[in-house]
Amino acid sequence: MQTFEERRRDPFFTENAYQEHRKGTESMFTDPHFAESREQIKEAAKDLTSARRCSFHRVMCFIEDAWMRYSAGEPLESLRDHVKYAFDDLQRHNEAFPDHTFKLWEPDAYYYTMMLTSWTVLFNLPECLNILVEHISRDPEDGEDSFIHAVFSALGIQDFPGKEAGLLHEDPYGILFASLDGSREEQQNAMRKYLKCWYRSESIKGCYWRERHSFNPAVHLGYWAFETGMLTVLNGLDDSGYRERGFYPRDLVDYCREQGWHKDMAERLTVVRGK
Repeated sequence: MQTFEERRRDPFFTENAYQEHRKGTESMFTDPHFAESREQIKEAAKDLTSARRCSFHRVMCFIEDAWMRYSAGEPLESLRDHVKYAFDDLQRHNEAFPDHTFKLWEPDAYYYTMMLTSWTVLFNLPECLNILVEHISRDPEDGEDSFIHAVFSALGIQDFPGKEAGLLHEDPYGILFASLDGSREEQQNAMRKYLKCWYRSESIKGCYWRERHSFNPAVHLGYWAFETGMLTVLNGLDDSGYRERGFYPRDLVDYCREQGWHKDMAERLTVVRGK
């Protein structure tokens, strides 16, 4: 049997963090302030603002739970169920608090949009994409982005704004966006460049979870550029030149391909293009 250190996918992830995360998530099922039912949350909270905060905290805990489980090396077959549950909980939140949305100008909101979109592809959950899209603000003041537009368009969301917009977070996402109209070789080269600079980029520096491994390892979630896995699958790239680089979710890409989901997507989707 593998030890935790042998099984984990993120080298900074600790068994203590794994156990603490799981205990915290499991407590959501018994605390009335964080119940699955949003009506129950509203009854337990002192006001709607508090209820909304508790509701979204619950969503975030289940997203972080799936993120953490990937870092810990859990089997991907069971992890898919946890991802699906996180999306279901986001839908419950959307229905209860439709005015609460991701604003793409925020680095964390943009990262979460990329991560969750990638999960709908790599775990073959296309029905969950609309749940995410409903949680993203379409107010131009909250940010429009041509990369997000291009990805959503390829995945069948044709009416999402941003086609004529620039990039909200040029560093690092501009590397991938600029490569989308290139050859497969050019895109593969861009992946290597992107993975090399991803963690040090300006947008990732603005995310709340960055550097946790050094100052608070007990709440470290893992460091993953899930969008590289998504684009590798969607555009049929050979990842042999970058699959061993840090931050690349190679196990998830391999799992997606082993299930044959990449072939299903190739039949119903276009490759991601920047223009």
